[in-house]
Amino acid sequence: MLNSKININSNKNIKQFFNENQLTNFIKEHIPQDASSRKYYRLNNNLLLMESTSSENKNHEFIKVSRHLKKIGLSAPKIIKVDHKKGLYLIEDFGDLTFNKAIKNNISEELLYINAIRCLSHIHSTNPPLDFPKYDYKYLLDEVNLFIDWYFKEINIKLNNDSINNWQLSWMKIFKNLGQNKLVLRDFHADNLFWLPKRKEIRKVGLIDFQDALIGDEAYDISSLLEDVRRDVSEKTKSVAIREFIKLNKIKNKNKFIQNYNIFTAQRNAKIVGIFIRLARRDNKLKYLELVNKAMNTFLQSAKRAKLKEINEWIETHIPKNKLYL
Repeated sequence: MLNSKININSNKNIKQFFNENQLTNFIKEHIPQDASSRKYYRLNNNLLLMESTSSENKNHEFIKVSRHLKKIGLSAPKIIKVDHKKGLYLIEDFGDLTFNKAIKNNISEELLYINAIRCLSHIHSTNPPLDFPKYDYKYLLDEVNLFIDWYFKEINIKLNNDSINNWQLSWMKIFKNLGQNKLVLRDFHADNLFWLPKRKEIRKVGLIDFQDALIGDEAYDISSLLEDVRRDVSEKTKSVAIREFIKLNKIKNKNKFIQNYNIFTAQRNAKIVGIFIRLARRDNKLKYLELVNKAMNTFLQSAKRAKLKEINEWIETHIPKNKLYL
């Protein structure tokens, strides 16, 4: 983070926003972001100024989901002031203690992840908003298509139409049996979860980056949490977390749940391979290339565990072994 104070006079919109809302707080520091185009500035009094001018950032959706999560008793940032026209938002600041940082500060990984599981189960125990879109096969297919769009460009292989159609048809057969009745936050992992130890019970977990939320399958977010490409979750924590989730969600068909967990792990990591290559090549964020091989390995191993026969055969047919990894 930058320790120097930011001069608001250098940004006309921010200066006007401050004046219009009688904000006496000065900006203390800018908080760097990686994959997002949003900018965050830390203010006094546990406040953040979010500057988000791109429609891709889904500002309206962010506010809508935040208010829903707070309504059901969870810790989502309080929305204090909104100016959609300027793309400026005054929101609650959860501080710096993400799960990743908490673990580095010797806070128990198992403790953190069990609390995240309880938070997730609470979300699933409440009725999702009726007007949220379904996380249906169209969304899921668009995501796995990022893999063939970007990975094959990276390894310099051109796919013909038949190959692309076979890829899509194979996934569509898989997606048709997945659930669509739970609120899915879609980026539920250690960098987007904050540890708030002074709060009580499930409110100890601070939630951010949920503007892409949809109504989907209960296995998606727990897969996102435990099969995190950015950090290795211990096998013990995974096992304890999955058992707790099955118990709290009263899952009767455990085998089907584990199968869906593996399917989403494969689907999500295929998508991540494509997204990370896109971030590197289109947006010049080259550090994401370092994680591509891990995401690829997680995709391949999960597809094997889930016995996704057509996907596994498609990969064997279309990617030479010496090009499975960058």
